[in-house]
Amino acid sequence: MIPSCETIPRIYGLPKIHKEGVPLRPIVNTIGSPTYELAKYVAKILRPLVGNTDSFIKDSQDFVNLIRNENLEHDDILVSFDVVSLFTKIPLDEAIQVIKEVADAGTAKLAEICLRSTVFTFQGVFYEQTSGVAMGSPLSPIVANLYMEYFEKKALNSYPLKPAWWKRFVDDTNIKWTHGKAELEKFFTHLNSISPDIKFTMELEENKSIPFLDVLIIRKEDGSLGHKVFRKATHTESYLHADSHHHPSQKFGVLNTLAIRALRISDSEHLDEEKKHLISTFKSIGYKEQEIKKAIEKAERKMLSHEPKAQDQPKCGIVFLPYIHGITDKIAKILKKKNIITHFSAPSTIRQSLKSVKDDIDNHQLKGVYKIECSCGKSYIVETGRSLQKRLKEHGADIKNERSRTSALAEHSLKTKHHICLESASIIAREEHHQRRKIREALEIIKHPHNLNRDSGVEISGSWLPLIREIKNASTSPGNGLSR
Repeated sequence: MIPSCETIPRIYGLPKIHKEGVPLRPIVNTIGSPTYELAKYVAKILRPLVGNTDSFIKDSQDFVNLIRNENLEHDDILVSFDVVSLFTKIPLDEAIQVIKEVADAGTAKLAEICLRSTVFTFQGVFYEQTSGVAMGSPLSPIVANLYMEYFEKKALNSYPLKPAWWKRFVDDTNIKWTHGKAELEKFFTHLNSISPDIKFTMELEENKSIPFLDVLIIRKEDGSLGHKVFRKATHTESYLHADSHHHPSQKFGVLNTLAIRALRISDSEHLDEEKKHLISTFKSIGYKEQEIKKAIEKAERKMLSHEPKAQDQPKCGIVFLPYIHGITDKIAKILKKKNIITHFSAPSTIRQSLKSVKDDIDNHQLKGVYKIECSCGKSYIVETGRSLQKRLKEHGADIKNERSRTSALAEHSLKTKHHICLESASIIAREEHHQRRKIREALEIIKHPHNLNRDSGVEISGSWLPLIREIKNASTSPGNGLSR
């Protein structure tokens, strides 16, 4: 939980295209920040304390199961409440007090450290978040749920009339109101009077239906409730195209997921309608009708038989490969015979070609493989999981104090009196993942044979060597247009 390399959190915004004016949802990227691992630890302790109320909804399927046998009278009203910008509006003092009431003193103190330490950058300027919790911290969803449990209890206990049901998923609440529209307006005013920070919007049913999460609740003539999949007006049906360069299992995995959602959410009267919608949608993006129907039938069998997920089955190992049609899919078939499963990733994505909306990280704060050159022309190649800035300070101290036993740079400097060019050190390969970083270090040492390293790093397969030779030859050939 104690960070060895701190990264300053960065804030960015995701547009809410379904809302008027397209406001931004502020996200604070806290990965690698001083309190990130601590927040994960505290969240793990507090998570079992969430959801122990009658109002708690796990997901859309849970909500459908809760309302499946409910009935409405003619004057009953279905209502949805939504908290405006919940995460950034949570009163910190109250939230911390709630944590103190449900958790031990030590956990509450650690949570308070995380919640009161939200600092981030935007366009090079440092800011401190003085209210609310950061959307992007592992702890924030837990705190939001705990606070809303406290808030709804306070709100309902302080009003004489109660909803027939009050079902909440984080900041979205669905209620059945049986006391008339005039009293509903008073109740809505009451909700917005509890806290100066927490404010609700209210949506009433229209045309005998109302959306909640991704469920459309439908009032039937006999008072019973129907339900089917709900899509916002801004939904574009943009799924993986049939010609997209992805493994077939990924393409049909999308369809399978949508089919399972339909089976879980849609009632018997609306299920065929949803199936026809999926068939029409996927045909429009290049899939064959027979393939689509087969995928839907597979989802139905899975729902009926309650088959375990593939990852629940014992395997000898897992490998991750970029999907290259005709190559890595054949490798996967060979691995499957050895009881090894393969997960594919796209070798390149549109996202990789676009500039990140986050502030750039200073090169000296990056993790990866770096190179330090000596005045004699030799170089030192090594990986780091901490910032280059910290490692350079340590190298400087090693050289100054002549720690030749523990430092190859100090040994070279002491023996030759050459100048070690710490000021021009640079990251030559950015990599967050530890094992991939070790492999990349070994590859870079091979690529830079005129080095000061005492060893060659981890042992790597000889299958890399022809590729490294090809890269080195290409980089030395004039006018090849290739880059490392």
